[in-house]
Amino acid sequence: MTAPTPPPPEPGRPPQHPTAHAYDPWAATEADAPPAAAAGADAPGGGPERAVGAEDARTWAATAAALTALGAVLGLLWWWLAPEVVYVSDGRQAFLRNNESEHSFGVDGTFVLLAAAFGLGCGALAFAVRRHGGVGVVLGLTSGGVLGSWLAAWLGGVLGPGADLTARAVEAGRGGVFTGPLELSSLVLLLVWPLVAVATHLVALGALGPREPAPRPLVHPRWAPEGDDAPPVGGPPPGPAPRG
Repeated sequence: MTAPTPPPPEPGRPPQHPTAHAYDPWAATEADAPPAAAAGADAPGGGPERAVGAEDARTWAATAAALTALGAVLGLLWWWLAPEVVYVSDGRQAFLRNNESEHSFGVDGTFVLLAAAFGLGCGALAFAVRRHGGVGVVLGLTSGGVLGSWLAAWLGGVLGPGADLTARAVEAGRGGVFTGPLELSSLVLLLVWPLVAVATHLVALGALGPREPAPRPLVHPRWAPEGDDAPPVGGPPPGPAPRG
């Protein structure tokens, strides 16, 4: 018995070996692999690169520590510039001499304006020091701004009068007037500093930061034409000249 012979090739097509595979021009080869993939394969552990590296962690810690220390300055300025909160005593309890809106506008408004100014300055200074940005700068501005605002609010309350209004009302007597503690009406105001700082840094980075090079067109190296036959980037491929 003889082995079956393969059918003859069709006209215009070269003969193919029975075991040959179809050619895929877009199949990735080891030589065409991007450098990033090769570097990731050789990295320790074989995994992807960490989102926060050692340099970002150091930047995060340094930025957060600097902003937390500035919180003491913010607390001193708030205690110095904020208007006094005046209470009136009936002998047993204390009541605000002015209404609640004036109290909130004076104390909270002073804190918000100072925190916004600190956030604007810290965001601009962070961009001047680290013009390329980075996740460590953003994390440092966020955490440091929150810690600095909390320290400022705590320090302002400590430097002001005591917080026990009942004891002070009894001490002042009926019709007595005394100054109350310096307190924020809402803890949401602690976010003013970090939000303004991060927004300022991102706006400065987008407007004045370094620009990335434009990406090259995705053309397979085996099909890329050379010389004058290369089509313009973004334009249609050259075709046959129209007949006259």
